[in-house]
Order: sequence, then C-alpha cells, then structure tokens
Amino acid sequence: MMQVCNLWGGLIYLLAPPKSKVERLQVIVQMAVPAPYYKSGVTTPAAWWWLRTAPSPWAELEFENIILTVPSDVVRNLERPDELAALWDEIMRSIADLAAKPHKFPRKERFVTDVQISHGFMHAGYPIMAHKPVAAQLVSTAHIRGKGLWGPIHELGHNQQRRCWEFRPNTTECTCNLWSVYVHEEVFGIQRGKAHPNMTLGKRNSRAKNYAEGGKKLGTWSMWVALETYMQLQDKFGWDAFKKVFDAYLKMSTAPKDNNGKMNLYAVTFSQTVEMNLSAFFKSWGWPIDAATEENLSNLPPWSDHPMVQYG
Repeated sequence: MMQVCNLWGGLIYLLAPPKSKVERLQVIVQMAVPAPYYKSGVTTPAAWWWLRTAPSPWAELEFENIILTVPSDVVRNLERPDELAALWDEIMRSIADLAAKPHKFPRKERFVTDVQISHGFMHAGYPIMAHKPVAAQLVSTAHIRGKGLWGPIHELGHNQQRRCWEFRPNTTECTCNLWSVYVHEEVFGIQRGKAHPNMTLGKRNSRAKNYAEGGKKLGTWSMWVALETYMQLQDKFGWDAFKKVFDAYLKMSTAPKDNNGKMNLYAVTFSQTVEMNLSAFFKSWGWPIDAATEENLSNLPPWSDHPMVQYG
C-alpha cells in the first residue's frame, strides 16, 4: 500500500500512463472535498448546476484543447460553461490553423492562475501560468469577445514558436504576437489597432520610421519593432501566406542553427511561398541577406513598392 499526503492542499489528480491497463486498483481519499469541474461533452447542465458550488477553492474547466485551472469563485456564477467551451474551442482551433497544424492538439494546453508564479505576470510553457486577476477574464465570454485576450493568446503563441523560424533573442517576444493578432481579428472580430494600444497604425508607422532612420540596426529589431516586419508582410500577402510558410517549415528535415542562416532561409521560404522576390524588403529591415539568397530569388518578380521604400 502506498500513502501520499500534502500539507498545502490543492486539486487531486489520478493519472495513468498512456496505453496502461489498470486493474483492481483501490484509491482512498481522505480529508478532501469536491471541486468544481466541467468537462466538455461529459458534464451535464444539471451536474454543473451543483458542481459549480462545490467547496474546493480551486476549479477546473476542461475543453477540447485546453484546461483552465482557476479560483472557484470565478466560476460560481458561470451558468453556461458550454458557451465558454465553444469559444475556447474556436480559439484553440484558430491557433492550430495559423500554425498549419491539425485542430486536435496532441496534448491539451493548460492554463493555471495562481497567487505566485515563477516569472512575470504570465509565462508560457506547460502549464501556462498567470496571476489570479487573469482568471475572471479567461472564463468570461463577454470580456473575451468584447475586450479581447491579448496576454493569454500571446502566451499560447509562445507555445507555437519553433527554433527553425525564430531569431532569438530578437523575436522571442515578437512572433508569438502573430497569434494574438490573428485570433483577435479572425475569432473575436477585434481589429489589431484596437486589440492592443501598441498596434495602432500611427504607432506602427512611427516604429518603422524610427528604426529606418536609426540605421536599421538588428540590435534594436525586437518585440514591437520586429513585429512590424511581419505585419507588413501580412498586410500585403494575408494570413494564408503565413500558414503556408509554417507548413513548409513543418515539412523541412533540416534548418540552419545560426540567425543569419535562419533569416536567409525565412526570406527564401516566404518569397517562394508568395512567388515574389522579398530580398530587398528584408534587407530594408537590416536582415543579413546574402548574395546566394539574392541569386536564388532573382527569377521572381521583386516587391519593389514595399512599405520601407519610403524611408530610403
């Protein structure tokens, strides 16, 4: 017999390894109370009506591709968890769409809100962590559809980043925001300029202008400045181009490990995807595009009127 105890409390999970067969197992739980728990397709409205009042201080909502662990007080008045589930299902499917991956995640993402986390106000990983005030936003369809959910989607975007098309440290806090922009526009119907104060057209143009006039130094090409490079590509070629680029990377067996090599590969991949020579565009952002890349793309029509032309 095995005994396990925990002085600090918390939710109790019984997990069996994949493909394992459990027989004649007896589990006795003592000094525990029921927790509010909802699982899509399993928990009935009648069951949720009393489960949401269960005395545990922590609740869990399990949907198609994500699990939310939140303080119980934010779900006490949640009358339609099915509507919240449908919205989160749509969010997660859109995240998969942009990443060019199947809608069914191999492992459900997990979001945990707590009073103390290891880094910042939120951080990515498994689980994604956030401070308690975020919990009420995660379970409110009105808040999500009305005001958006930039931070949490930003963290979910982090979990989609891949080293082969990431140029660290420059793009660490940049490309994850592609998912924030995409989900806000495609799912919530909130345009990028209203989704985040740093995404107004005025601020976007100002960042591009200041970067160009400052010498196009890659040392300052990061976060919001770097995001503008991708936004200019999106403005011209749309989201489908990004989906095709990400799909192309999923099919690659090898990729450079240094940023110079990776940036040249990205320039080639995006150019071939949209059938246009983008080498001048990327060079206008200070990317180290080499002669071999320019030669490789020379048979494609150039993007000669890209937005950075105006800055010389």
